[in-house]
Amino acid sequence: MARPTVAEIRLSALRHNVHAIRALLPQGVGLLCVVKANAYGHGALPVARTLEGDGARMLGVATVEEGLELREGGIRLPVVVLGGVDPAQAVEAHAHGLSAVLFDRGQIAYLARAAEGTGRPFAVHVKVDTGMGRLGLLPREAMEVAGQIASTPALRLEGWMTHLSSADGPAAEDREYTAAQLATFRGMLPAVRKAFGSAVAVHALNTAGILRFGEEPFDLVRPGIALYGCSPLPPGDASPDLHPVMRVVTKVLSLKELPAGHAVSYNRRYRCDGARRIAVVPIGYADGYRRGLTGRARMSVAGHPVPVAGTVCMDHTMIDVTGVPGVAIGTDVEVMGEASMGAEEMARTCGTIPYEILVQVGPRIPRVTVD
Repeated sequence: MARPTVAEIRLSALRHNVHAIRALLPQGVGLLCVVKANAYGHGALPVARTLEGDGARMLGVATVEEGLELREGGIRLPVVVLGGVDPAQAVEAHAHGLSAVLFDRGQIAYLARAAEGTGRPFAVHVKVDTGMGRLGLLPREAMEVAGQIASTPALRLEGWMTHLSSADGPAAEDREYTAAQLATFRGMLPAVRKAFGSAVAVHALNTAGILRFGEEPFDLVRPGIALYGCSPLPPGDASPDLHPVMRVVTKVLSLKELPAGHAVSYNRRYRCDGARRIAVVPIGYADGYRRGLTGRARMSVAGHPVPVAGTVCMDHTMIDVTGVPGVAIGTDVEVMGEASMGAEEMARTCGTIPYEILVQVGPRIPRVTVD
């Protein structure tokens, strides 16, 4: 049979999560929904179309290529290239109506050149480094750059933004640091509003910021991981009712009865402690099902949790289905989902974050949209 491993993308869950996020915000605050990295592994175009239909105000991508994919797929919403536009791509990005995050003074000249003579200025979002230490202009330089933009007709200030480094942190120091970032950012806004008016969209809050600092949402918020059904906060922290959007399923490829003491998979990490029924499913670490799940994960067969048996391989994983009735070659298996393990539990098991689990679901697993 054809390789049966697929990732089901539940658009109804995506819409539910959008509404759950909106319920946390004052009326009129817009959503700049982050769909970079193939919509966190979920499929950029179907996700973007759903968000466009559900009233998102803007979309955020990491690269020009990701923005062009949306345009070629018919997405008409404003698309902000969060990772910036380099000189070689500026003309094409502008021609397709992409907005550029501006985080370095040197970007001004080539972005302006790309728009000169077109009759349409290049829309930019100035990014202020209030403490992230990654991309962004330090506050004083950001205000100087704002003055340069004001005197450059080929540029239009569409947004003013910062990024929070520690909004998801569990310690009091994390909250204090985030509050200080927001205070620095807030202190710049009167001058920005005076120079550019209310048309500039001000935004700072990522998912963790929305959940912990939603009383100060500015004009837009930038939900990312929450759209896809995961919270960035530690277990036990209050989060809205989010529904996982991705469910990974497969089918039993092979089934055998093994005697007591028989080893399973590489390095004999698993030995049968009696007669065991071992099934093989076609998913492995080449698909993003991490080797670190060896001996620690479970899947679900007919509603029964079944443990991973032996080392996760590149293309296959073994599960112990002893005692589960009706298992045969072709039986459905849930690899990731509500009946097995969700992305958040997988992340905790592997010592990582759910973002990584989702974006590493490999390209050879087809995405199939369901409603």
